[in-house]
Amino acid sequence: MTHYLGIIAAYGSVAIMAWLAALLYPRLIPAAAQFPVGKRWRQAGLFLLATAASFALAASVRRGLLPVGTSVTAKLLVQIITAAPFLAFIAMQRCRAVIMVPRKNILRSLAIGVVIAVLAIAAFCLSTDRWGDLGLVAGTLVSMEAVTIVLRTLLRCLVVAAFLSVVVGGWSIRVALALAAVAISATQIPALLDEGFTLGWAAMLVIHVALVTGLLSAINVTRNIVWFWPVFFALNVLQFATA
Repeated sequence: MTHYLGIIAAYGSVAIMAWLAALLYPRLIPAAAQFPVGKRWRQAGLFLLATAASFALAASVRRGLLPVGTSVTAKLLVQIITAAPFLAFIAMQRCRAVIMVPRKNILRSLAIGVVIAVLAIAAFCLSTDRWGDLGLVAGTLVSMEAVTIVLRTLLRCLVVAAFLSVVVGGWSIRVALALAAVAISATQIPALLDEGFTLGWAAMLVIHVALVTGLLSAINVTRNIVWFWPVFFALNVLQFATA
């Protein structure tokens, strides 16, 4: 439980730091252009179709219908295959704004992300008193597992950015956060069916929804996914190394 609370502290600190940066220093994180959604229902339908196709491909991999190996190359290939529908959707837009990448100051965005990532890892260590785990994190960073985490987090960041661009541009941030909350709640249904309703289950649900909506709102207010990628990568490495 201490480890889990540390992860919560790390992600929570990310949302807080990004919001503070946006409010106190609005030009610190360069924003991407607004994505011109156009026909919002068509765009939403295409994104939903990409989501369904991605889930179907992932299920096929899990069931062995798509033969893949266990090497690093095979893991990378699986990630690309399952993300292919989203990549096709993004490519169809022919607009970098859909993935929230600013036209300039990309290196500054990455640098800001690295700083936030370091501070988030520090938040984990402070809340768990597990400073010794930094050695495990460093070891993972130079392992082949880091390669798969790099690609996985990059692809997921692109999906998150596309989701926000389509839904926020077509409707509003409230709709995007509501959809995210529903999706997170759905992932908790198996635990509810297995264990029944408890205060602990309800608390975890509230925490998960708060973290996800907080992070999504922070990404949206900065309109920049670039800074979030090194953060997401670092915290995934942290989770893998300290699990």
